[in-house]
Amino acid sequence: MPISLHTASVDIFVKSLLTLKRILKKAQSHPDSASFPSARLYEDMHPLSFQIQAVSTRSVAFVERLLPEKGPAPTWEDNESTIEELLDRVDKTLEWLGRVEEKDFKNGEEDRVMELPMSATESIALEVKGYALGWTVPHVFFHVSMAYAILRHKGVSLGKKDFTSEFIEPIVLEVREKSA
Repeated sequence: MPISLHTASVDIFVKSLLTLKRILKKAQSHPDSASFPSARLYEDMHPLSFQIQAVSTRSVAFVERLLPEKGPAPTWEDNESTIEELLDRVDKTLEWLGRVEEKDFKNGEEDRVMELPMSATESIALEVKGYALGWTVPHVFFHVSMAYAILRHKGVSLGKKDFTSEFIEPIVLEVREKSA
């Protein structure tokens, strides 16, 4: 059975946002949490707040571009400066994405050629599946990874399971005990 465009995009965005929610909640209890939104891995890299904003913005922009009938994507000022405000941004994004259903995507939509603006004078043509799997999903994963890395670097007790749980737990059919 082929994987649907919804599964390959919106489901991934939701799981990525739930991962951000998990790691931000863990970060809340750290004594230095007030400094985290502006924290960076390196001085010329974007801070944690940008990483969260980028996942939010790219996720809703993908849906808005493909499903304009869902209404305009929410826009935010990108001015979150606390962990609580970043969590609120994640929740608002999850709420908006929650309105998008499998049936909203038309059969064959993944093969449609679309145009993606790159600048005021240039755009690229690509198939919708390429936009999903070769453009948006990698960008989302990159920014989730950077958020994880920033928080880990700042001393938040995070492990691989904090990153992968939202993706792995829903697909496990059964946990089997090994015999000795």
